[in-house]
Amino acid sequence: MIIVGDQIQIPWQAGITVKDILDRVPEGQDCAAVRVNGRIVARPRFDQTTVPDEATVHLVPMIAGG
Repeated sequence: MIIVGDQIQIPWQAGITVKDILDRVPEGQDCAAVRVNGRIVARPRFDQTTVPDEATVHLVPMIAGG
C-alpha cells in the first residue's frame, strides 16, 4: 500500500511510478515535485521514478508569486 498525503491509499504494484500515482489523485496534476519517503522527485523524473511498497508520498504543489 502507498500512502499519498495523510489520507489517500493506493494499492502498490510492481513498477508503479510517481506519474502513475499522480494520475490517480485529483491534486496530482498541480505538483511541481513530490517527496517519496522524504526524497524529492522533480516533475521531469515522475515517469522514471518507481515507488516502493509501503512508501509515503507527499505532494509539493506549484506556487507562483512575484
